[in-house]
Amino acid sequence: MVTARAQRKAGDKPAARVSALLGLQKVELFKGLDTASLREIAQQCTWTRCKRNAVVIRREGTDRDVYFVISGVVRLAAPAARGRTLILRDVPAGDLFGEHSAIDGRSHFADVLAVRESLLASMPPEAFRAILANHPTVRERLLRRLTGSVRELAARLLELGARRVQDRVLGELLRMARAAGTADNAARIERAPSHREIADRVGTGRSEVTRELSRLARQGLVERQGRALVLRDLSALERLAGEARAEQASGAPAPEEELRHIATWGPQRLRRAVLVADAIDAAGLMERDEERTLKRWRTFFTHATAEIIPTHAGRSLSRTLSDGFLAEFTEASLAVRCAFELHQELARSNAGSNAQPLGLRIGIHVADVIVETFNVLGDGVNVAARLAELANAGETIVSAAVRDQLTSGVDASVEDLGEQRLRNRSRTERAFRLWPAAHADAATPSAAVRAHGRPSLAVIPFQVRSDDMRLAFIGDGLADETIAVLSRVPDFFVSSRLSTMAFRRAPLGVRAIGEMLGVQYVLSGSVQTAEAQALLMAELADTRDGRIVWSARFEGNLADVFAMQGELARKVVQSVTPVVRSIELRRARITSFDELDAYGMTLRGVELMHRQSRDDFFAARQAFETAIARNPVSPAPHAWLAKWHILRVLAGMSEAPAQDFADATACAARALACDPEDALALAVDGFVTAWSLHDLDAAEQRLAQAIAANPNEPLAWLHRAITHAWRGRGAEAVQCADQALSLSPLDPMMYYFDSLAGMAHLVAEQYDRAIELSIRSLRENRLHTPSLRTLVAAFVLTGRLDEAREAMAELRQLEPGLTASVLEARYPGRDTPQARRFIAALVEAGLPR
Repeated sequence: MVTARAQRKAGDKPAARVSALLGLQKVELFKGLDTASLREIAQQCTWTRCKRNAVVIRREGTDRDVYFVISGVVRLAAPAARGRTLILRDVPAGDLFGEHSAIDGRSHFADVLAVRESLLASMPPEAFRAILANHPTVRERLLRRLTGSVRELAARLLELGARRVQDRVLGELLRMARAAGTADNAARIERAPSHREIADRVGTGRSEVTRELSRLARQGLVERQGRALVLRDLSALERLAGEARAEQASGAPAPEEELRHIATWGPQRLRRAVLVADAIDAAGLMERDEERTLKRWRTFFTHATAEIIPTHAGRSLSRTLSDGFLAEFTEASLAVRCAFELHQELARSNAGSNAQPLGLRIGIHVADVIVETFNVLGDGVNVAARLAELANAGETIVSAAVRDQLTSGVDASVEDLGEQRLRNRSRTERAFRLWPAAHADAATPSAAVRAHGRPSLAVIPFQVRSDDMRLAFIGDGLADETIAVLSRVPDFFVSSRLSTMAFRRAPLGVRAIGEMLGVQYVLSGSVQTAEAQALLMAELADTRDGRIVWSARFEGNLADVFAMQGELARKVVQSVTPVVRSIELRRARITSFDELDAYGMTLRGVELMHRQSRDDFFAARQAFETAIARNPVSPAPHAWLAKWHILRVLAGMSEAPAQDFADATACAARALACDPEDALALAVDGFVTAWSLHDLDAAEQRLAQAIAANPNEPLAWLHRAITHAWRGRGAEAVQCADQALSLSPLDPMMYYFDSLAGMAHLVAEQYDRAIELSIRSLRENRLHTPSLRTLVAAFVLTGRLDEAREAMAELRQLEPGLTASVLEARYPGRDTPQARRFIAALVEAGLPR
């Protein structure tokens, strides 16, 4: 199993001894932690005893560990002008150093030497960051310490630049007095520093310090007593230095009453995106050039764990130079973007070296895992590691759980690798290859989009700012209803809701969204909630120059928030095109949280249905049935369930096709009973009528009604395209398919759109385009058999018989019961010449009769 804990050398002794725990209890940063936490921290530490004047860290070194002083004192010093040394500070027992380099991965700004024999505990940066992530009290203490350091350095900068030497010496004496402790306006500094040390601290020469101390001794303010220096009148020294007594020393510990209420948590089971990066042939490269390979890997891993992973809100958990590393993220999209940057950074590193290139392969999986302070455990980590083994150098392989959280063309470009057998696992895993999205290619809208000649608009899901999880779908629901209302206005070209969902979290500006969707305006906004009140803020942006052309805010009760979309849509209409007359818009159907849950369940069912793995496909049916039980009067779940029954037959998963056709017909009828004018219900009913009854006339009538009800319903145009194809009308089929694609250019079901569009081009005898669309569909979903059938026929009709037979072999493996007679019996356009040509091509490629 891959774990996050770094491997310990064979000669290391266990660190969790009683003495180690006692030592860590002295560290101010860990004050208040329980014994179990200290024992866990001790296991991450390496213990070192340094003799007096020993060098602990060099400024130019590669050490990025954090050090805790258990006993003794170490000194931070840096070289200054004219061969001098500037002493920055002494670090006593209970304090730490090296935290800055551990956080940002950059080199140290000072050398560190042991002033006297010292015992140090050190840990790698990723372990230190894990402590900060899991122990809020430690994080709070460090923040206060860093704040104090900034204040101290600012004060010293002003002191060195603006104060006289005499004042700087007095200031240093007062600082040492406060550190040693004061009583009765006096202080005793044991083991007082030499004149040279004081000079190095204040940036002057030894003679200047000697002169000033002699002057103070003559005035009776300071006195030498053996190795100690006694300051007899602190108030007088402060007056001479021109400063008031500091309220408290910099970096003082936080008041315990403030930290007592900060919670610390232990291991938790959380849903995380787990990234495993595997170094390819690291052992072989070490064998050929150990020193240089180790240095290059160390540099890359330091940059990756200190900068790249934290930049993407991830947590690096280990650094094993011979193998790779592990990181965890809260969202799949963050892990994917991090993987792309890791590959890009390693490619830049390889380009700048004349040595053999280093190789990295990455696997990502989303699962519930056990998150500990220094570790992530669970089967999900194993799956990510096994997925990485499928990748070549520079590749990222992810699971279906990751793919389902991404939008192809926005988050990444995707290729479906199908079911893969992973090492030491009994179940197969659906795998996908990812590479950075080609935004330059995706940003060219089709000619169909630019030719619509109407004001074009996209509505982005509204951001919800609320801690109440029941309100999670309000933003999506508002956008959905706004699109539905706008789509009923014939003067608008409106992008589909499923396409604009891609931009809920995508970090793109309105110009990029406009280019990718081919629209002139983008409507976006946010919903803020407080108790029973909701504040809706919306704005309309012109994508050509990024200007905000309209903005407004609406207030109301949460029970009425959905009804506000009517007024919002009316404002948008008036802003985009003044010539469009104002219309009365219907009230939002969803008016309660239960119905909102039903809406969310419907969306979940659509997502599961189009994954095309058998388990997910059947889970979609349960989601639709749950949505229907929660809101039986909504047409959407009935319509999608009807389509589910049809797709079950088309995918070869039905044991009783006749029964599924009958169930599809019944579900479509119930959807229309809920709302006879719902465009989605009408579009699905036309699709069902064609497949279950083979009545293409009735299907065309239903689809015409759907387009009349909502000219911007992409499924209506798509189903109309395939109906034209079944009748042999190639040109009309292509035109309708292009319209469907233009209405939803980033649809999460894009493989389905490409599949039907490919069939349209096949009937139009545009075979190369049919091949292109079918391959694109299969890249997104390798298990979609209709795309394979179109691909086989197109290969045969272009004379590419070898490729046709290879695709046919894959088709028969996915749908072994398919024959020419079975296909002909269920094919809606079975009596047309093009159907006979299509089936004959499949038989020529090897489909049994």
